[in-house]
Amino acid sequence: MDVLAMISQEPIDPDSDLPLYQQLRGRLLQVIASHSLDESTPLPTEVAIADALHLSRGTVRRCFEELVREGWVVRRRGHGTYINHGRQDRRRDATFNYTAEIQSLGKTPSSKVFGFRTVLAQPSLMQRLNVPMGEPVWEVRRIRYANDDPMQYATAYVPVRYCPDLTRKDAEQSLYAAIARQSGAMPAKAVELYEAISLDAKEAMALQVPCGAAAIRIMRTTYEQHGGTMETSIITCRGDLNRLLVTIEDGKSSFQKILS
Repeated sequence: MDVLAMISQEPIDPDSDLPLYQQLRGRLLQVIASHSLDESTPLPTEVAIADALHLSRGTVRRCFEELVREGWVVRRRGHGTYINHGRQDRRRDATFNYTAEIQSLGKTPSSKVFGFRTVLAQPSLMQRLNVPMGEPVWEVRRIRYANDDPMQYATAYVPVRYCPDLTRKDAEQSLYAAIARQSGAMPAKAVELYEAISLDAKEAMALQVPCGAAAIRIMRTTYEQHGGTMETSIITCRGDLNRLLVTIEDGKSSFQKILS
């Protein structure tokens, strides 16, 4: 995947209220969140980024220094700068990546794909994905595990144009990484609606809990860095292993998902 091409698709805005190094930081955080690079592949050099985005070396260096200080990346002398997927504060990384969230808990993530096909967008998907009637969409159904415990029963929908060569193996790992590799699109924002439900027989069997057990259903839509809708999901989470922490301060609320 050409990270340099991805982060330099659009020029940095010199008239923005957001400092130049912060604009660059946002783009690099999107790369990190997509999990499209592993820890053995270095990020582009400061010189390469500065040349591609017409920035000063000092601006790029300040961005990298902040990412190092926050723990998002690590420098290896003589080798380059690498993403740190073991970062303990996982709030942004895990927002977009189940694998990162589970690994940060010291558990082993995995997914079992039990449905993989293309469908044609009908009214409900048209609205959620902002696509025309009949556009081809990947439908991926998965059970997601932490160690051997089933945590989520999830159905994801992704417009085929974002990843026309998606495979079942890709779906067993990270959809966002596959999208990033094939189209350069990276997750920038996710909107989630939570509701409390009781599991029906099919979902309860998949999640290995009694029928009627409490659960959390999440209706999630993810937008890429250019504003397009790259994915929408229906995620059913076990109520006994998932909690939501809400912090209210100065009239503002923040949320954090907590896995047991």
